[in-house]
Amino acid sequence: MERFMPLQQYVQQLRPRTESYTPHVDKIQSLLSEGLKAEDYEAAIVIGWHKIHDMKLNPSSAGISSKVMSVLEKEPLALESGERIAAQVAKHFRNGGAKAEQYGRAKAKLTPFWKSFGAGDITPKTDILIGDKRLSLKIGVAQLMSGGKSESMATFYAALQSTPELKESQQFQKVNEVFESFVTSTLAPSQLRPLIKSGENPIVNSAEIAHKDCMRELGALFEQNREFKIAFAREAMSGFQKFGSSSPAAAEFMLVASHDGTSVSIHSVNDDAYCEKIADSMKLQARFKTSSRKLKGVKTGEYNFWSVVSLIVDAMGSDSLQESVFSVAKGKLKRIGLKILKGVKSFMMRGVTNLMKFLGAEPQIKVQTRVKF
Repeated sequence: MERFMPLQQYVQQLRPRTESYTPHVDKIQSLLSEGLKAEDYEAAIVIGWHKIHDMKLNPSSAGISSKVMSVLEKEPLALESGERIAAQVAKHFRNGGAKAEQYGRAKAKLTPFWKSFGAGDITPKTDILIGDKRLSLKIGVAQLMSGGKSESMATFYAALQSTPELKESQQFQKVNEVFESFVTSTLAPSQLRPLIKSGENPIVNSAEIAHKDCMRELGALFEQNREFKIAFAREAMSGFQKFGSSSPAAAEFMLVASHDGTSVSIHSVNDDAYCEKIADSMKLQARFKTSSRKLKGVKTGEYNFWSVVSLIVDAMGSDSLQESVFSVAKGKLKRIGLKILKGVKSFMMRGVTNLMKFLGAEPQIKVQTRVKF
């Protein structure tokens, strides 16, 4: 009988060799987007829209960068997916012939309310603008938000406008104090993981405590008041308070699709039942975000880090997530051989725990096995 090395040895060889601190959901997203990023899918949909309506495409006026165009020229399957999704959008809105553009790179204007918290992120919630329809695209594992201290506080207070009575509650005070203890952009002498493990950096230690407190206290507030939870989710999806409800940067529809474009659904963020569904599905994370520091384009070995609050959802469910991760891993495993490849797939598909093991990760929080937009 032919003998093979134990599967774990191959898996160990393929684990990412990095010491940077990367939350596990971000690691999965990184794998999923290794070939294509969200902006690539957005552009593919805009290109598809022009094609099915026999409209001449000017990439620049359609908001598509030359970099993204060069990527998509090598990705015919992505263009086919974009065309399928565009066709479903046209069928839903019956607005064929309307102008379509990728809007995620546009410069947006924040409301005075939002700026009062010191928040400055002007990235639109609208990813694709078709006529007067403002769409936020969600494919695979997606983040409704990933905001630092100021952005998180602004979202928090925006949700409170729907539930002003909470300002008098003890739980509100607890959450507010937690946000105040979040760390803003701070420079670390090395990657963050060693500092977290050593426990020798007081700023990192304090922020780690704040992150745990945030997940506990904000999570408790979500449980205590459903109206607040739904309002928080709606703002994270739409940006109505951030940009103004009529701003092109504020998304009014969620465009949810599979990677191949065969499954497409469109939902209004004004649909209370849908927002409630998303609120019940979203997973709260409080964590660090990092970026390497460069001087004149050269990495210094230092890292900026800051606290963020993330709301994470799985657009098409965990089954598609596992299949998508496997399709990426398949390319990495070509040299190993078909038998080993089948063994790895079997190992991964037996459960989320095995999937995490393959990625070299140990789950920190519990996640529902199936969540859909």
